[in-house]
Amino acid sequence: MEFNTIKKTPLYRAFSELGKRIFLPEGIFFWSGRAKKEADLNGTIGTAYAYEKDFIEGGASDWMPCYLESLKEYFKNLNINDLVPYASVAGIKELRETWKAWIIEKSLFDIKSENYKINWLEKYITLPTITSGITNGLYLSCALFLDPGEIIISPNKRWGNYDNIVEKFIGAKIKSFEYFKEKKINIQGLKQAIDDVSKLQNKISIILNFPNNPTGYIPTWEEGQELLDLLKECQKSLEKSFVILVDDAYEPYIFNDGVLNRSFFYDLQQIEQDIIPLKLDGITKELLLYGGRIGFVTIGLKPTWIKSDEELQYLKNQIHNKLEGINRSTISNSNMFYQAVTQKIFINKGISKIIQMRDKVKEVLKYRYEKINSELMKIEDPDITIDPNYGGFFVFVNLDPKKIKANKFADYLLTKYKVGVIPIEKEEEQINGIRIAYCSIDVKKIPEMVNRIKLALKDF
Repeated sequence: MEFNTIKKTPLYRAFSELGKRIFLPEGIFFWSGRAKKEADLNGTIGTAYAYEKDFIEGGASDWMPCYLESLKEYFKNLNINDLVPYASVAGIKELRETWKAWIIEKSLFDIKSENYKINWLEKYITLPTITSGITNGLYLSCALFLDPGEIIISPNKRWGNYDNIVEKFIGAKIKSFEYFKEKKINIQGLKQAIDDVSKLQNKISIILNFPNNPTGYIPTWEEGQELLDLLKECQKSLEKSFVILVDDAYEPYIFNDGVLNRSFFYDLQQIEQDIIPLKLDGITKELLLYGGRIGFVTIGLKPTWIKSDEELQYLKNQIHNKLEGINRSTISNSNMFYQAVTQKIFINKGISKIIQMRDKVKEVLKYRYEKINSELMKIEDPDITIDPNYGGFFVFVNLDPKKIKANKFADYLLTKYKVGVIPIEKEEEQINGIRIAYCSIDVKKIPEMVNRIKLALKDF
């Protein structure tokens, strides 16, 4: 989009450089908007849907967004103090403390290392700062660490909004590497990207997202260890600070054994070297409160940075001050109501009950994950491949760029077969395929959806 009209007006000349860069690309919102009007099977929406009876005992047969059963309780007799006042800039203190306890509890789900230091995690992470969703948390984190022109490393298959935040908003750059090599994470590609960036700047910034959007990829335990070893080796040899943003938007939704079933943040936080992890998570997917827009930024610290507990507290206070400064100058503060609701859920239900309620939704989604993969495997077409996927809400189907262009295929699929998907076509990134959000498709309709995709492929 060129914005030729607005460029002729005084408004454009009054814009900041940011105002001149920022725009909404024809991505998910464009295709979702079309699909709502044209599709009868809509696989564009990154929101988990199901029949209420499938995840709520005694629920109705209505097709609706998945939610935690206890949510209904908080719309009966609301305390005005949960609705009207401003939240503090960094968020409700009690919720921040609750979320830190939640982070620590999740770290214990499956500890593979006998050397895991839970006391280290408890002591050397910041109190989470509340942001307006993970998107705002990503911006806050990038703004904190990236100057215009600086580089952050990311796999080529990534959430499209990273590009908007990093490049259009902040004015930094993304160094891509091809995500997969022989169906595994491309460790050598990442190493090459690190080597290239190290020659241009004095720090290495990386963003990782497991389960990945758009592919659903999660490293196996072996791949995770290889990734960890690579980061340690590179940091040691380069003697530069490494900043790793860990986007945990889909953290709980793991549907396959043998892969990392905890955030990669925990492994990074346990490293004594100057590898600084930031955990970005929130209630959007984790508690199935999509419109709540409550996210959290938590930073992992290292004992070698400080000499006493008093100095550690000073450090945390100053970090919080920096994060609050960005919040105050952008969003001021986050939604008070949903912060209060989130805190009430934890107080009234407790962690074990929350996990139990959410597991019902996970089972619904796992069934769909298994179904869509089994159905896609039935397509015998040399022009497509399926990326490795073990969780999250999505699966990614690669199309042969010499024969089928993703945008053209998605348009044809929607127009003729009434199936909505998200095409991702980036020639410079060697990406040409479609993202299917199976999270919002009834499992009984998945075979029909895949069959329509199969028929569309035959037409090309």
